[in-house]
Amino acid sequence: MQRLTHFPNTCIECFLGALRPKRLDPQSDAFYIAHKMILTPELIDRLLAQEPITDLWPWASGNEQAIEDHWKDIVHKICRRLTLRFKAVFNHYGSGYASYVDTWFYREDPAFKIGPDDCYSGLVVLYSRLSPYYVLGEGAKCWHSRGGSSYLPHFHFLDQFSHPAVKELIPEVDAIMAQSGLQRLFKTDLAEAMPTSTAIPTILADAPWVHFDALFYWED
Repeated sequence: MQRLTHFPNTCIECFLGALRPKRLDPQSDAFYIAHKMILTPELIDRLLAQEPITDLWPWASGNEQAIEDHWKDIVHKICRRLTLRFKAVFNHYGSGYASYVDTWFYREDPAFKIGPDDCYSGLVVLYSRLSPYYVLGEGAKCWHSRGGSSYLPHFHFLDQFSHPAVKELIPEVDAIMAQSGLQRLFKTDLAEAMPTSTAIPTILADAPWVHFDALFYWED
């Protein structure tokens, strides 16, 4: 009969403890890497200081005009290839600082029209001023002789598309963006909760914030 070897309980606990993965500090870069998160605490600090988080041109240059010109070239390429119109906010909504350029693509045809006067749904692209990342959503704009109305971007509009005509634009837009060196992020990439000790200077959302709010914020 085979004899069983007995080990003290303390030794067994030590052995099992060595096999268990160590718990990482949620504030550490190692935690973010292990969880395949896009933004580490260090990158978030740089974003909130309005500093680029990449060594790639044009973002690393810190030259706002070069960054905007780069995006304008891509916007015009998208419009030419897909026969689209666009409206973009390059002036930080008129005041403060926006960490992104808010751009809206649409066509003036029934497939995009959602109401009387000039009222359309379109594809929203948020182009980061500080990184090669962008996100997509859907938004509506209306304009008439008395004024108009517009969406404002927020975390919950990411990757939500209700109009088929808008959704059909996505594959071609993504292809052009990828060819231009940009990387699309999805809602799941930016859903991690921010530490309660970190304040986001944005008027687009109230606490509790998520990583989206650190990458795409408007400080006024």
